[in-house]
Amino acid sequence: MTPTSKDKTTQWQIEPDHEVLKTPIGTIRKGPLQSRTSLKRKNFYLFDFPDWVNIIARTPEKEILLIRQFRYGTKRMELEIPGGMIDPGEDPVEAGCRELLEETGFGGKNAKLIGRVCPNPAIQGNYCYTVLVEDAVRTAEPHPDDMEEITWFRVLEQDIDRYIRDGRIEHGLVLNAFSHYERYKNE
Repeated sequence: MTPTSKDKTTQWQIEPDHEVLKTPIGTIRKGPLQSRTSLKRKNFYLFDFPDWVNIIARTPEKEILLIRQFRYGTKRMELEIPGGMIDPGEDPVEAGCRELLEETGFGGKNAKLIGRVCPNPAIQGNYCYTVLVEDAVRTAEPHPDDMEEITWFRVLEQDIDRYIRDGRIEHGLVLNAFSHYERYKNE
């Protein structure tokens, strides 16, 4: 049986939630949920984040722009692609171009949306978009956000798969972006 949107909403009684903690990057909310089938009831938590964007920037030389930055969650430097939060009302493609310029000083052509995922629907309701920017070249000095210390470098596109296999790139949303990119290239 294929679930329908009606199946999803009629099996659960969703009651209003409330704010538990507000931070600069999102809000934690708590609210009760009850199954109409089993009648079990429990409080659930929602990490209410804005939407995010990741950018695959490809240079005219068929290189992919990567960045390295410290991540508090893993307490180490991570190898990633440029990305960040989408401002309220901002288009994902515009946000991707903005983040690319802010973090690396690169701009490009033919920016387009190539994918979207819900990072963790168990506890989040936001999306992470993947934007492809072609012919990316350095056009300005980077101006990263406060506490962002980012280094950027270029890797031949053909070497990205090796970086993933070797475990140099482990960030789940970055791996997802490269999955979108591979599917896009094969269309």
